[in-house]
Amino acid sequence: MGILGLIAPALQAIPTTDLYFLNACRPYVRKLPFGFGHAPIERAGANSFICGRNAVVCRRDAPAVVDAILRDPDLRLSYVIDDDLAVAERDSSLPPDYRDRLKALRDGQHKALVERAETIVVCSEHLARTYDAMGKATQVLDPFWAEPLAGAEHFARIEAGGPIDVAYLGSVTHGADRAFIFDVMARLLARDPRVRMTLISSKPVGNALDTHPRVRRLRPQPWWLYRQSLKRRRYHLALYPMLDVPFNQGRSLNKLIEHAVLGAPGIFSADWDYAHHVADGITGMLAENTVDAWVAATEKALGDVHSLHRMQLAARAYAQTLNDPRAQRRFWSDRLEFEAG
Repeated sequence: MGILGLIAPALQAIPTTDLYFLNACRPYVRKLPFGFGHAPIERAGANSFICGRNAVVCRRDAPAVVDAILRDPDLRLSYVIDDDLAVAERDSSLPPDYRDRLKALRDGQHKALVERAETIVVCSEHLARTYDAMGKATQVLDPFWAEPLAGAEHFARIEAGGPIDVAYLGSVTHGADRAFIFDVMARLLARDPRVRMTLISSKPVGNALDTHPRVRRLRPQPWWLYRQSLKRRRYHLALYPMLDVPFNQGRSLNKLIEHAVLGAPGIFSADWDYAHHVADGITGMLAENTVDAWVAATEKALGDVHSLHRMQLAARAYAQTLNDPRAQRRFWSDRLEFEAG
């Protein structure tokens, strides 16, 4: 197989695989090819795993891998999906090429895997209701990040009067949210000379952010590279609006943990499905979905950097309670019939 054969699955793995299976279960996955090793779980593909007569497919995989699993009548299949594919064509805020990819997945591997699966593993109650309505057994799992949650050392800089790094890390799949928050960011930059903004985009976003000297535009990266980059990135505040568009209904609480990995307390939409996890003004902030409300909330957060520091510590402590691998391990060890020590 060679070294490329060993590392290729890891390089091709997607967030679904890591966050809902592999990060928690990695100690039980064989590290050697061809099934060698003593761990109970064998990697069948980048996003697929076999343990005895049990199989897991996370979102999608190479056609040959999925076909082999579907052809084996003895395998008990669990299928992990973390997006609402059913609404893809109804959400005009999604980029057309991404809508097309979602529809292709929905009408291809997803359809076959859902039909075959005994259990559908999802990331939200909304998705659970969707598959419950199809008569499928469902299980909701929260994500688990293997990366450590950041400390607070980077807050010393802003408490000494240095620049404040604010981030919005939503990808192009957050089309409506991006258009909204980019207006907020432009207004904040005009009002506060301390603020530096970071966003993810491979193309100009179409407003003053494109040429602003205090805006850093990060190019999208493959998932494995993004994970590697996290240890180098630190922010003082992260923004995460969730507008009322169909695709957002299926999203998870993932950003509560991801922000903590990056060292940032967050501002979130007050009507977000997971807003109850945010103690407003203590572990984060909540804002109604208007530009004025978001500008006001952000200015309030940045107005007292010592309070912002305390908020980061509280947000980190709460995220640590969410980011616990034991719930996933209990579920998967029971489902796949292996002993998790």
